Amino acid sequence: MNLRGFLIALTFLTRLPLPAPKVEVTSEEFTRSYRYYPLVGLVLGLCLWLLAKAMMPYFPPLVLGAVLLVAELMLTGGLHLDGFMDSMDGLLSARSPERILEIMKDSRIGAHACMALVGLLLLKFTLLASLTSHQISILLVMPMLSRWVFQIGVIGFPYARPQGLGKGIHETTHWIPFLFTGCLVLGASFYLSGFAGLIAFGVCVITVTLWASKISSLLGGLTGDLYGAIIELSEVVCLLAAFPFLR
Repeated sequence: MNLRGFLIALTFLTRLPLPAPKVEVTSEEFTRSYRYYPLVGLVLGLCLWLLAKAMMPYFPPLVLGAVLLVAELMLTGGLHLDGFMDSMDGLLSARSPERILEIMKDSRIGAHACMALVGLLLLKFTLLASLTSHQISILLVMPMLSRWVFQIGVIGFPYARPQGLGKGIHETTHWIPFLFTGCLVLGASFYLSGFAGLIAFGVCVITVTLWASKISSLLGGLTGDLYGAIIELSEVVCLLAAFPFLR
């Protein structure tokens, strides 16, 4: 394991107070740090799990659900949520592919982004608030799995723009490291949540593949915003798929 690569990924994906690297990060180091994204997700999941463990005996489920949701937003800085909103603004506009890409690039938030954001956060909140003490192990799986499964979109589909933050990741992501990491994520999901973890893994893989295929056929590829949208949607899909099977 490359500790520097892990710290680069941790610095990019979280807002944890980490010391600045002594040596400037190169673009190659940054793009190759994607291999540690699932491990960063596991760190985020551990933070949420510890918070749930500490609060569950003293607070009602609705309060706990709200705190977990806010805690995740604070830990990630809303990085992927920003991509989700930009993506929904474009995809729900029912415009031409060229116009959709233009709308997604616009930093301003429209009505479609607001509606999608409310729906996503409401669904995630209710799922988090419904977890019992025997089900919170899924908090460890959710962010880890989502930060692995989005790489299906990175590897399996072209990049829709000539340049962008996600293009470097697209060009350096390869199937063999991805599949190897996937085996580790699958094993960890089963170890942490049993059969529910396996179901969540399978449903997320199928959902991301189908959704990325549909979007790619429309736009000619995916973008960095869509990568972030896949991560956010995968977290909700993970919770939805696993919930009926959690014991």
